[in-house]
Order: sequence, then C-alpha cells, then structure tokens
Amino acid sequence: MKKIQLSQTGVEVSCLCLGTLRFGTRNNYEQSAQLMDMYVEAGGNFIDTANSYDRWCTQGKGGESQVTIGRWLRERNNRDDLFIATKVGFGYGDVPEGLAASTIIAECENSLRQLGTDRIDLFYAHHDDSNTPLEETLSAFDRLVKDGKVRFIGASNYLAWRLADADALCAEKGWVNFTCVEQRFTYLRPSPGADFGVQRLIDENLISYCDARGKTMLPYTPLLRGAYVRSDRPIPSPYLGPDTDVRLEVLQEVAREQGATVNQIILAWMMHRQPPLLPVFSAGNPEHMQENLGALNITLSTAQMTKLNQAGHCLNDEAV
Repeated sequence: MKKIQLSQTGVEVSCLCLGTLRFGTRNNYEQSAQLMDMYVEAGGNFIDTANSYDRWCTQGKGGESQVTIGRWLRERNNRDDLFIATKVGFGYGDVPEGLAASTIIAECENSLRQLGTDRIDLFYAHHDDSNTPLEETLSAFDRLVKDGKVRFIGASNYLAWRLADADALCAEKGWVNFTCVEQRFTYLRPSPGADFGVQRLIDENLISYCDARGKTMLPYTPLLRGAYVRSDRPIPSPYLGPDTDVRLEVLQEVAREQGATVNQIILAWMMHRQPPLLPVFSAGNPEHMQENLGALNITLSTAQMTKLNQAGHCLNDEAV
C-alpha cells in the first residue's frame, strides 16, 4: 500500500486509513481482528478510532473500539508498526461533551489505557466546541504533546475559519497546531441547504485553506455506508441534489471502463487528487474489505479524473 506524508509532519502513513467505528460492537473481537489483519497484510498502517466509539450503536456505550484494538495490538505485538489515531470531544457515559482541558487530559489517559500503549500518534478534537475557549483546548493538546503522550493533533468537524483562528493562536503561543483535518466527504455533492448536524464537510473553503497550509484532509464516510452499491440502502436525502443522477451515471461509466466497483472508483478518485485526499474507509466483513482494498490497484486516467471532477458542474451552478 502506498504511503504518503501526513501534512508536514515528516511521517508517512498509508493512503487508506482504516476506520473502526463498529469494532467491538457490530463486529465482535474475532471479526474485527480478521479485518485488521487483512488491512495490515495489504500494507496498511493507519488505524482510526475514537474514545466514544461506538456509543451510537444500540449495544455500545463507548470505548469498545479502543479496547478491541488494544487487545489486537497486544496479541499481535505490532504497536510499533502502526500509526494509531483516536479522538476526544463527544460525550458518552459519564464523560462530558466538549473540549474542556480536564476532559482532554482525562480521556487521553483513558485512551492510552484502553489501547495499551504509551503514546497516541494522532489525537483529534472530534468536533468543534464553541462553549470552551480555543486557548483552553489548544493548551491542553499542546501539554499532551510536550509530555510525550501524543505525537500530533488533528481537527475533525471544524469550519475553515475556526481552523484559521486555531492556527493563529498556536503561532502566537508557540503551541503545536492541528496537522490535519478529518471531515465528512464523498463523491456526491450535498444539496443546497443540506443539514448534517454537528458534522462538517470538506467544502471549497476548507479545501482552499488546507491546500494553502499543507494540511492533509481525511474524508470520513466516503462510501455513504454502502449506499452507492446496495439497493436496500438509499442515497441519504442530503445528497439528493440537482446533479446527483449525473454524477452517479459518470461513476458507473468509469467503473465499467475500469472493470471495478463504484466504491473502488470513489476511493481511487480521492487518492488520485493532488494533493491526495486520504480516505478513512471501513469494512463490515472480509468481502467488503477485499473490495475496498481493490481501489489500490486502480489507475484513473487524466480523462477519467476530468470526467469525474466536472460531472454535473453546469447543473449545480444553475441550481445556485
């Protein structure tokens, strides 16, 4: 699996990052371990989790994913071969919502225990917290880096202007800043006025800012949880815009040309961008894992990239 430099850290990570939201809940330990084994055997080294995973599952309370990964790391004895990312910010159980310094420090310690490691490679602010001063949040992250418990920090679900404020504050104080940004993104464009709640998207403002600052962007939910390929899972309504049909048609056309699945084309399209996007993908079973890893074998031509990028632009402009 190809490795790319994560922002300006000097550290190279896999061009596909494995998301583990379901691990320990909808995927039991044996299933989760098999999926992580497949990912590592394909050359992957970048695993993404969060302290609150998977509180959104009926059988989850939060922490299950980290505990599952921790057991797997211990049994495989492969911690030093991997780049582990986790997050703090969403409340679960007795853990409060938000990014107060006390929450960040306490949850870092909890994540270290659950993962069974002495450092977190990448520690994200899981969502912006407008009720806590940026100075308090960033000071806590900086302390963790200086204490050697965290190597790098990242932002998730932030608006571009809030990232700019955070970068300016870190430059003023001499603190470490957010190295990369993980946001919702897929091939389909959201309809005008679409509401994703606390989730923030990779949009033109964020793209412009991150490209200018050399920050890697990591799309989450790139495959809309199977909606592109499953007849029983419709495209989410926020993505039903004026150019949806056109973009789906182009996706299917390129997939036929490549002899690939639509999911593989979407992941390949993200990785072919310059600078590349680094998709955070997931897989519920070995077949899905094998399919998604197949995106690594796809080389999109310049003409295909242009076709994918430009699909529906005129319709979208007219709608605005």
